[in-house]
Amino acid sequence: MTMNSITGRRSGYTFYPTYPELRQYTNNFSQENFIGNSQFGKVYRGIREGRQSFGEHVGEFIVKIWEKDITLYKVLPGDNERRFVDEDTLYRYFRTHDIFHPNLPEFLGFYLNISHGQLAMLYGMKPLDTLHNLLQKGLKQAHGLVFLLILCSSVFLALFLFLKHKFVLEKVIKQIAFSGSLSWPKRINIAIGIASALEFLHQIKDPLNPPYLLRNLCASHVMIDKDYKPVIYDFSMISGGILTDRRELTNQYVDGCHGYIDPVGARPGAWSEKCDVFSFGVVLLGLITNNVYTEEDFISGKPSVHEWAWGEYRQLQSHSGKQNISLVHANVESEPLFYSRDGIKLTNLAMRCVEYDPLKRPTMKQVVSYLLKLQIVQGHGNSLGIDQIPRGDHATGLANKLSGFSRVMLKRSDLQPMLSWLNEESGVVRSSRSCPSAIYSKILSLYGQLLSPFIFWENKLFKSHTSPKFQAGKKSLTDGHKAIQVFSYEDINDLTEGFSEDNIIGDFEFGEVFRGKSVGKEVTVKIWKDPEFTGVTCEYERKLWDELVLLQHPKFMRHPNMLKLVGYCFEGKQLAIVYDLKPLDTIHNLMVKDNFTWLQRIKVALGFAVLLNFLQCTEPHRIPYIVRNIRAAHIILDQDGFPKLLDFGKLAGGILPERRWDKFHRKFDAGYANYYIHDDGSFDRKCDVEAFGVVLLSLISKRMFVNEEGASEWAKEEYKARLSVPGSIRSQCLLVNQSFMTERGFNSRDGIKITKLAMRCMDFCRLPTMKKVVKRLMKLHAIQNYGDELGVKEMLS
Repeated sequence: MTMNSITGRRSGYTFYPTYPELRQYTNNFSQENFIGNSQFGKVYRGIREGRQSFGEHVGEFIVKIWEKDITLYKVLPGDNERRFVDEDTLYRYFRTHDIFHPNLPEFLGFYLNISHGQLAMLYGMKPLDTLHNLLQKGLKQAHGLVFLLILCSSVFLALFLFLKHKFVLEKVIKQIAFSGSLSWPKRINIAIGIASALEFLHQIKDPLNPPYLLRNLCASHVMIDKDYKPVIYDFSMISGGILTDRRELTNQYVDGCHGYIDPVGARPGAWSEKCDVFSFGVVLLGLITNNVYTEEDFISGKPSVHEWAWGEYRQLQSHSGKQNISLVHANVESEPLFYSRDGIKLTNLAMRCVEYDPLKRPTMKQVVSYLLKLQIVQGHGNSLGIDQIPRGDHATGLANKLSGFSRVMLKRSDLQPMLSWLNEESGVVRSSRSCPSAIYSKILSLYGQLLSPFIFWENKLFKSHTSPKFQAGKKSLTDGHKAIQVFSYEDINDLTEGFSEDNIIGDFEFGEVFRGKSVGKEVTVKIWKDPEFTGVTCEYERKLWDELVLLQHPKFMRHPNMLKLVGYCFEGKQLAIVYDLKPLDTIHNLMVKDNFTWLQRIKVALGFAVLLNFLQCTEPHRIPYIVRNIRAAHIILDQDGFPKLLDFGKLAGGILPERRWDKFHRKFDAGYANYYIHDDGSFDRKCDVEAFGVVLLSLISKRMFVNEEGASEWAKEEYKARLSVPGSIRSQCLLVNQSFMTERGFNSRDGIKITKLAMRCMDFCRLPTMKKVVKRLMKLHAIQNYGDELGVKEMLS
């Protein structure tokens, strides 16, 4: 491995150990090598001895294992695999684009066995311990010293001290605990390193991508190396950037790490950078007070660190009336580099970070700037190594300016607490904050519907020093949204009656679609076939995860032409999704049938055009969705003849990764469209317009086309043949099948208009937008006169 002279980043080959090698490196995952628990697994110290060979790592490193059986956090099938792939994707992207920060881990490699659910990530560093353990370790050592002291003293004196002067004994324990753990300069260095890493993650490189949100920062996820440098090593809940944007998804049954969860922002639509700021505030409180939240504390219902801190803070305010309040541990005053002014500043900063109102919290950029102004940093920064920490965007030259829409979206999420809280029983929104009625009414009109599933608590929260406990699976978050079901592969087998041929609807690009029955209800089941080697880690699993994310987004759940999700199956390589859909058939199967009438085809054309327009007209701050594999087999009709998009296997953009960086994705026969690829590797939505033109031409001509080229060639030849007939006029030429001309609802002008529209959609030089396509379809005679029968209002709702 070599060191990059500019960034200091190690660059080299990915290490792929076998599972027996992992056991060897961790001494069979022994207790001696066990470091601590992460949110969804365990972390071990790994050691690889011997000579370094080409592309291999020698020495100490970290091995992080994901586990299925977690006590405090709910883990559904496929969850850990998705978290693993997200982390791997992020590290590979950072390495490829030379993005580096010293307080983020050096990715060495991984071990992955989907069939057995064995997942491990390897990071290059010499671990000392997690910050959580180091904050606890001093207290444990202190208790041991006091115990020895009691043994050496007389029993009566020890009992007297314990019973009569218990507060003195507790004070002694705390003093020994603080002096025996991390020194004050090391704590300051750790705080600045964590803050700098978060500042770095919150920068936006691409204005069309949201910032990275860590969402699960806690003391257990900060590893301290033997030089006392902090490294944030867990990204299991990361959102944004080149990864999926999870800020608005329903059914997020894990909010973050207990004791560090933002009580206001950790909800769909409310997630923002301020959630990470809150968690950092709790970490900072732990550093200055030596107070840390444990699993035992959560189980017993003990107040969290920020609740305790607000109680102490308010009490000191009420007794002394002072604004210069410090919550720093008293024993630190004896340290030579401690300055009382720094203690006050850090206390104020920590309390600002854990403010109930996100608007009152600073940004991480402001936090880092504030920390660098501490007296200890100004006077001893060189000796502490603080001057070596990069500042946010300067680390890799990331863009410093947020787009205008990024600011708007941030304020939109932060404005939600202004509505205060929703009373579930009465359904009345009440505000405990002063807000002009005109402004309040405007906010309510804009965001009231968005806020309806959520509960916000009054400002009295910090006066009583209590807050609601958020437990996985026991929240009001999913009220109004049906939680997705998890099916076993045996369940899928039963739904489809053993995957019988009678229940097969057809093939999609990556598998088969079946009719199914669930509790007396007809459903549609999509099954991925066991893929061959594709060269991409978990490629089919990614398609399943992307689809689950999409169908749980509120925007898509409300759209009439989107499939409704019932549940999914994830058992090794056995992948399936179950939809709440009583299927009629796919367009591919119906295309050449005579009982598939003209009006039904017009209904399909309009409904699918509306859906594509919906996908392409995303918010201006997002990349439009691009389907990239539109074909007749991927459009399925319900019993009322409304079209639904069946396959999202190549969907990109929007809340999903654009994947322009993922150039190693396997190219399939993706349907009808040619791909229009820009210099940066991104796909143009023109490919979906062109594919729609092929579908439209198939609908009116009763012909199936293998690809766009075949459709275009046939149309040109057919045009020539029909124009060669004496008396033919180009402006009156149509490619509609003769059988439709006698059907109810057919109009020759409609035939001419649709023919021209299909041809234009396939003409690269004159491609219309899907918005224009919808407008042209809406002007058809069939739509104007049979709109109610076709359900146009329902499609447009």
